[in-house]
Amino acid sequence: MHSEGSEKVDKIRILIADDIEETRNVINKILKIDNDLFDVVGEAVNGEEVLQLIPEVNPDIVLMDINMPVINGLEATEKITNEYPAVIVIIMSVQGESEYLRKAMFHGAKEYIIKPFHYDELSETIKSTYEKNKERKLKFPSNREQMRNAKVIAFFSSKGGVGKSVLALNTSIILSREVNKRILLVDMDLLFGDISILINKFNQKTILDVLDDSQLNSYENIKPYLYKHNENLDILFAPAKPEAAEYISKDSIDKMIKAFQTNYDVIIVDTGINFSDNTLYILDCAQTILYIATAEIVTLKNTKLGLQIMKSLGYGKDKVKLVINRFTAIYGISKAEVEEAFEGDVFAFIPEEGKIVCSSVNKGQPFCDNAKYRKSKIVNAFELMCRSLLN
Repeated sequence: MHSEGSEKVDKIRILIADDIEETRNVINKILKIDNDLFDVVGEAVNGEEVLQLIPEVNPDIVLMDINMPVINGLEATEKITNEYPAVIVIIMSVQGESEYLRKAMFHGAKEYIIKPFHYDELSETIKSTYEKNKERKLKFPSNREQMRNAKVIAFFSSKGGVGKSVLALNTSIILSREVNKRILLVDMDLLFGDISILINKFNQKTILDVLDDSQLNSYENIKPYLYKHNENLDILFAPAKPEAAEYISKDSIDKMIKAFQTNYDVIIVDTGINFSDNTLYILDCAQTILYIATAEIVTLKNTKLGLQIMKSLGYGKDKVKLVINRFTAIYGISKAEVEEAFEGDVFAFIPEEGKIVCSSVNKGQPFCDNAKYRKSKIVNAFELMCRSLLN
């Protein structure tokens, strides 16, 4: 249920969420005392109704009770933080213990107020919280339909040493050159991630820092942990130590991916070379899986087995695309033979350019960033592959 308020742009638009009618009436009366400042644009009796009303009434602030039916206040706050980051949530509760405060902030609330409250307390809390967070309106669109909906592309291989991370990084760089394309590269090879080495950034924050600092509840909180490679490309690095992988759960990855999806056009994920729970979650999320292999007989044999596993997981040919990296015919296997072995289902051939790639890796300078390689065969192959990925 909701009621439309004044449309004056200088008023703070407020949505009240509380399952007790008497409480909603009291809040309404308090806010009407400052009618020139506050505009109650809607009321909801549970968290589900809040989520339905937000795109309709476009509030600046949601006054959210914790204990509500259907979807409680904490669950609704987390969804709002991820789906409508421009909206500020203030939690209301009769519980004043620090544990409740901690939970509220963890789920994305920006302030916490204890019931019963008086006019001055409520009014000042709303005004001060709005002032501290009003720049969110400039950073984020207020309507979910205006947000981005990232395409997730996973780079996977069943064998190490095939150049998977080099491909993921340079693909991200080329895609970031597209007009108005925001790209995120996530190094999800949690045991042996190499992206930080490939760009010579060893001491940056990693996914483990995000978890250690409990910053999973919103993109705004995760953003300081991202490395900005260029104007359109951000990177989240893997942990520096392999043992850190055990602390990163599928649920944590799920929260991050959901927070990222409304803020990027494409998310590139460099996965581990295993079928762990975390890797399988990424593969499930992805719209496209680029399966990376090289044209050696043992690797091709393992690739055929890996593709069979992909098929058994329910991933069709429209989702899993084979990329043959470092291809050259001089070692005895032709392009025609590779295509025959995989029944023509080869998405891209990336040519062997050992000198360019080795120099790039050893210097920590991606070759797709280097202007002198712009006309090289390998960069041309990447550009062709990227155009196909975006179609």
